[in-house]
Amino acid sequence: MNRHVFTIFCDDIRQEIGGKLSYIGVYGGQMFVPSFPITLPKLCLAMSMITPVDTPFRKLAMRILKDDTQLAEGVLDETQLAGAVEASTDVPADERKDRILTLQSMFVFSPFQLEGPCTLKVRVETESGELRGVGLRIDQAPAPAPDSPKQ
Repeated sequence: MNRHVFTIFCDDIRQEIGGKLSYIGVYGGQMFVPSFPITLPKLCLAMSMITPVDTPFRKLAMRILKDDTQLAEGVLDETQLAGAVEASTDVPADERKDRILTLQSMFVFSPFQLEGPCTLKVRVETESGELRGVGLRIDQAPAPAPDSPKQ
């Protein structure tokens, strides 16, 4: 299993009873807006950085880009990363090769202003290189097709 990053883009993330998360209005790789410029009330990203338990992250810097402009950055320090590694050591050594370590982070932009079409990109820098998450393309919705003449 290789390291990777998984991202959910959505309108809202809600904490539910029992610690569950609900993702409201999930986008599947593309978002259409009626026109530009536009201000969205909120845009959320839920990121999961995944690595095998036997190769934990030693460095983790998450970046959200709008095209090539950095919008946000989150860095997990050595103490935070060590805590995740410590939690994974509860797994017996003979089972570690089949286990993964998942670190989660959320980014919330509220409001979120868009001047024109763009792509949101997810980049995660680790001690062994950059992980690239799937992005979100934001475009103007196509004009509706004209109604066909009535007969």
